[in-house]
Amino acid sequence: MMSKLLLQGGRIIDKSGDRFADVLIDSDGRIEEIGEGLEANKVLDVKGKIISSGFVDLNAFIGEPGEEQSETFISGTRSAVKGGYTAIITVPDSHVVNDNPNTAKALIELSKQGMCEVITAGTSTLTGNGTAMSPLGEMSDLGVKFFTITGSPSTDLETTRRIMEYSQKYGIKLLFGSSKGLLSQDGLMNEGVVSSQLGILGIPKVAEQIEVFQLCQLALLTGADLHFQQISTSRSIQIIAEAKLEGASVTCETSPHHLSLDESLVRSFNARYKVFPPLRNSEEIELIKERISSVDAIATGHRPHPDHLKDQAFADAPFGTIGFETSLGAAITNLQIPISEILDLLSWTPAEIAGIADTHGGNLIAGRPANLTVFDPDAVWTVEGKKMSSACSVTAFENMELKGLVSHTLVDGKLVVMDGTIQDIGK
Repeated sequence: MMSKLLLQGGRIIDKSGDRFADVLIDSDGRIEEIGEGLEANKVLDVKGKIISSGFVDLNAFIGEPGEEQSETFISGTRSAVKGGYTAIITVPDSHVVNDNPNTAKALIELSKQGMCEVITAGTSTLTGNGTAMSPLGEMSDLGVKFFTITGSPSTDLETTRRIMEYSQKYGIKLLFGSSKGLLSQDGLMNEGVVSSQLGILGIPKVAEQIEVFQLCQLALLTGADLHFQQISTSRSIQIIAEAKLEGASVTCETSPHHLSLDESLVRSFNARYKVFPPLRNSEEIELIKERISSVDAIATGHRPHPDHLKDQAFADAPFGTIGFETSLGAAITNLQIPISEILDLLSWTPAEIAGIADTHGGNLIAGRPANLTVFDPDAVWTVEGKKMSSACSVTAFENMELKGLVSHTLVDGKLVVMDGTIQDIGK
């Protein structure tokens, strides 16, 4: 049994407001009391820091099983908690396809090795090819409540419609990440002036926008619950906002790198800047920031790849960057909005979208599990991928200076990160 733990002298920011108070955590890992003059055998001095509910990531990739060189549940969640995340949703891809009950069971068991809560999403079509539906009901019975849908060139919209209709029967939320559709199959970066100057085939913004519009219309038709991942254009955000006004049950996220980094970085031909959707131009980034109030969440889009793969020529390297440990800093550095709004994007609303608002996000009150993040919003630090806890070290933020750094993370009351160092909790 754990001993009581006191977070002393911190500033609490949650949905109910902003105040200075101590947080006492009981031996069962729950918040026992919030106030002043509290006592415990173990005391952490968090003066000058903010105490918030733990961050929740709606879009991360773990390579296990099969792509362990990219990330395992252990390495991935070590990086996640160091970045302040107490829960993550892991999504399948073409290498790790979760399209049947046996795979679902295996992934659920593997995920228990993690240092934070891990929710594994399924693939809504067999092999993720967009044509034949996976056994959603059987997988849902096992506890899989999130499924990805594809916008690939092979996608049959009638199949997508049927998936959306079935999803309501089983209480499933669908996740859509922009795909390499017909307008962008061979594209490597944002289509525009820079791609033309570099002679690199581009990926137009309209490719994403067409997919978003189509799926919003199907969501309106079917009533499906749909979350859009890694939105990279302001027009897509506008389309989703309009669909919400029409009654669609849709939400969206953008990623820290799409709020921070622009296509000019690709001039270096360094594949650390090769991500999907691609980095857009600086004007698009400013437009996304202007529409940030219409965005529901910031999600990492964590896509790790071994150094030797990202060190290839730009055209040959895979898309992706690690993202857990830079998310908070990128948000604080690049968004000129109150910390409470950043926490809404990183924690409160993501917890609601993930269906875990009873244990994550929300208000810090007595009786709730102590899933907490403590961070210094003013700490300035330089990103070094080699010092991160992911199995891979390639980050699009390499050598950049960020403001805002996590110092402590608690998962169910267990101190998994203390003073920026991961603690051994037997996993």
